[in-house]
Amino acid sequence: MRAPRLGLALTAAAAIAAGEATAKAAEPGPDTLPISVIAIQTDAADDQAEALTKALRNAVRAMPGWSLGEGDFSLEVLTLSLKCAEPPDTSCQSRIADQIKSDRYVWGTIEKKGASVKGTLNFWVRGKGTSKVPVDYTSNLTDSTDDTLRHIAAGAINELTGGPPKGGIRVKAGDIQGQVFVDGQPLGALKSGDGSFMIPSGPHKITVKAQGYVDAESQVVIKPTGAPTEVTLVPIAMEVKTSVNWRKVSGFASLGVGVAAGVVGLVSSIQVSGVRSDADYTTLRKKYPTASDVCAAATTAKDTSPIVASCNSAKGAQTLQAIFYPIAAVAGGLGIYLIATSSSSAAKPAKTGFMFDPQVGPTGGKLDVTYTW
Repeated sequence: MRAPRLGLALTAAAAIAAGEATAKAAEPGPDTLPISVIAIQTDAADDQAEALTKALRNAVRAMPGWSLGEGDFSLEVLTLSLKCAEPPDTSCQSRIADQIKSDRYVWGTIEKKGASVKGTLNFWVRGKGTSKVPVDYTSNLTDSTDDTLRHIAAGAINELTGGPPKGGIRVKAGDIQGQVFVDGQPLGALKSGDGSFMIPSGPHKITVKAQGYVDAESQVVIKPTGAPTEVTLVPIAMEVKTSVNWRKVSGFASLGVGVAAGVVGLVSSIQVSGVRSDADYTTLRKKYPTASDVCAAATTAKDTSPIVASCNSAKGAQTLQAIFYPIAAVAGGLGIYLIATSSSSAAKPAKTGFMFDPQVGPTGGKLDVTYTW
């Protein structure tokens, strides 16, 4: 079964010995690292091997940070020319890399078993050795552009390489202590507005978030080669919106009502005290010794003493005392409570407890008291 192929391999081996050794190495582009894909080896699944080889090469081209190395090499030809075992051992894999002048390459073998194709794909990297991944799919996939085969090839390349190669990025954002996000995912913290990170090659959105600042964003393209990509962002401070502390305002209003009511009560007390200390009031009490209300008795008797009018005024002042002193006590105490608790309330509303809501208007006022639990 291998006779025709073996003859072809020997002819190709001679060509390699004659001229391939002097071929130019595949040079990486400025933004990518090359991966060579050696044609997949098989004994009885030529169509499947050719389709898989093309799909793998397309997958390498499509992945950011990688490029397809130059040259179209055959594993069978290489192992024959280098007198290697099949499959090639560790030493032979290194010699293959030197032969094709590549620091990284993909090789593999497959075989057809009934309606399935099974095999192993390998990824050799200079200085790191070989990683491998098995493949197992239906044998009817003989078109490299078939979506299923493309998916298999892309998954294999991603698993073998670990995805796009990483490149360096340095983020500068003034002197803020912010957090860096790449494509919406947290990456790390800035120290004094500066940070260096490694992220996969390709285009990304870099975002810096910091307390008190508007999110700063920038689009970048990360390269796996050369110096780290530098990104400079200028975070803008948020406008601080001041809100009215209605708890404190209500507290001062309530305290003002308490003070005003206290003044009215005090004036009334002074007026009553002045009348009671008057000598005419003492005379009037002696004139009506049995009366429980001297002022009322004098008014009923139509007493013409000037103190009677003052006495009646004092009775009104006593009524004001009875009204305004309690108002002063309640409003003043409530005002002090609201002022004392206004700071903690503004920072974090109380979840439980009493809530006082004094409301004063032109036609009157009221005090709403609620309890939350």
